[in-house]
Amino acid sequence: MKTKKMMIGVYCLAGLLIMVGCGKNGPQDTAEPVVAIKTIRITDTAIVFAVRTTGKLASKSESKLSFKTGGIILRIMVDEGQSVRKDQLLAQLNLEEIKSQVNQAELALKKAERDYERAGNLYRDSVATLEQFENAGTALEMARSNASIANFNLQYSTIRAPANGKILKRIAESNEIISPGHPVFLFASTGSDWVVRANLTDRDIVRVGMGDSSHIRFDAYPGEVFTGIISEIGTSADPYTGTYETEIQVVKRPDKLVSGFIAKVDIYPAALENHLVIPVESLIDGTGLTGYVMVLRDRQPERRKIQIHAVTDHGIVVQEGLSPGEELIIEGAEYIKAGSRIKINGSDQ
Repeated sequence: MKTKKMMIGVYCLAGLLIMVGCGKNGPQDTAEPVVAIKTIRITDTAIVFAVRTTGKLASKSESKLSFKTGGIILRIMVDEGQSVRKDQLLAQLNLEEIKSQVNQAELALKKAERDYERAGNLYRDSVATLEQFENAGTALEMARSNASIANFNLQYSTIRAPANGKILKRIAESNEIISPGHPVFLFASTGSDWVVRANLTDRDIVRVGMGDSSHIRFDAYPGEVFTGIISEIGTSADPYTGTYETEIQVVKRPDKLVSGFIAKVDIYPAALENHLVIPVESLIDGTGLTGYVMVLRDRQPERRKIQIHAVTDHGIVVQEGLSPGEELIIEGAEYIKAGSRIKINGSDQ
């Protein structure tokens, strides 16, 4: 009996020792670990946003060549894509009708000259009145004008190259009847400047100005970047597209350019714009143009939703969600959880 009591006492003592041991070796601190963070003050930053658009290459002096008068096209001497010299004959109308008109005008002029001379003699002999003499003078001037018009029409019944250049497009063919002023060729002078004509929206047109620089890329020259400056800005919107045509003069250009090349253009406005720019590493989550960052508010971390305007070499440009002067966590934000203690720049909080 005494032995049994002793065994029970030993078991109780062992259990007590185990409980004490567990109390000493068990978890004593369940608080979250301290997270070291780094912060910055958000400020406005002056940066330049490129205006990106596409356009088409053209000669500055690109023009449509046509006949002054209508008629039947007798000959077309050049083909599409052909280079031509200044004053080279490109096309000619059938001149039979036009030469007849010139002949009629010249005969009428000779008759008017004779009538004027006869009226003058009669007036000096007091046979004709002053009015008759003046009427003969008026008829003479009209005949001279008609002869001048007929010869002018004869001169422009042929098309000659206005300068050294290239035929971009041939619109008419031989033996066609063509009306006055209807285009026969689309011509580009090779001695003039090359420009890229691009269309800008109303939001972009107010940002650019004359002389702003640009980078131009052509699919025909992959990997190469050419420079240009804005030389002309549209002042009225296209009634169909609502955009404004802008000309960018190609300053640094390749040796061979062909009208119609498609160009990708980045225009850099001279005026700087103030924006909130934050480091890329401060973004902890995001989808599309929506992101999340951590800021300190009353010295406590707060998750904040932001709208992203753009991502540039300078960082993330924030459209809304942050204000100048706020303290942004740029390091350690991804480790902060509910109840986490933080250490800011070496000090505990």
